[in-house]
Amino acid sequence: MINFHGHFKTKQHGFSIVEWMIAIMLALFLTAGLLSVFISSQRATSEAVGGGERQENASFALQLLTRDLKQAYFFSQATGENKSLWDLNGASIASSLDCLDDISSGSFPSANKYRALWAATVPASIGSLQMDCLDDGDSDTSLIAGSDYISMKRVMGQSQTSGYIAKRYYLDIDTTSLTVYQGDASALTNSTVSPVWRYIHHVYYLDSEDGIPRLRRLSLEKDKMVREEVLVEGIENMQFMFALDELIASDRDGAVHSFVPASLVTPNDWDTGRVIGMKISLLVRSLETTPNYINNSTYQLGDYPFIAPGDGYKREIASTVIIFQNSVVSVDD
Repeated sequence: MINFHGHFKTKQHGFSIVEWMIAIMLALFLTAGLLSVFISSQRATSEAVGGGERQENASFALQLLTRDLKQAYFFSQATGENKSLWDLNGASIASSLDCLDDISSGSFPSANKYRALWAATVPASIGSLQMDCLDDGDSDTSLIAGSDYISMKRVMGQSQTSGYIAKRYYLDIDTTSLTVYQGDASALTNSTVSPVWRYIHHVYYLDSEDGIPRLRRLSLEKDKMVREEVLVEGIENMQFMFALDELIASDRDGAVHSFVPASLVTPNDWDTGRVIGMKISLLVRSLETTPNYINNSTYQLGDYPFIAPGDGYKREIASTVIIFQNSVVSVDD
């Protein structure tokens, strides 16, 4: 076509509606693909982080428990369960501020009662709780029913000649006596009580706050047991199986003859050194739910089956076995 000025006029063509629709569809497919890859990558990263977090929490919790509990019954040169060896030197703790077990054995021997190791299970009703110190009375926290807790008394694995702390207790130990001293420097500079050993009473248990389960600990300080800060989050259940030697003391050979839960360890077992080791099983839970995930699995912790309540939390079990090296108790069967 030639216009009036003698120039050629070119006809212009744009995209048709069909072409636009095809282009938009292709763009949507590409965007959906990229979005799917991004979501999958983000989900994989989130699951990897969650799995790593569970493993880290499990490892740390087991390390804390193992490092402490494997030294159960350790009292240097003496047998701590022999109540006649103790000289309390004025040390005492009010029952309301102590952690007493099922026979009212607290941090120090009293009324001929003392037990270096003891465990039980948190009941469904707090009114049936045997160790009252676990209940902090705070409505924002709750003990985890069905989980085990454990009380242990011992001395630290290394003696001290300095660096004493006033709020702690120390024992002057030889083969015939254990004398209690509160850690003020003036009392501990006497050469007759040097070196000394720091005395420990720990109680490990589980509670939850805002739906987050935690590993907690109570520790002995001056005149009371003190509730420490949270040790590890995400520990949803804790179960113990105890290794028992032969029932009759004269038949004992230091070998494991049975594994039983805390409920089947008798007072005689606790008091005569029959408990020579334990298996710790922890159920570790993610701190956040996983989208589109429903957990109905059953987790076996020792003889205790934990059935997940159909929620979105991922879980895994961590466990270890400890054999006590200091579980000899001088008794007559």
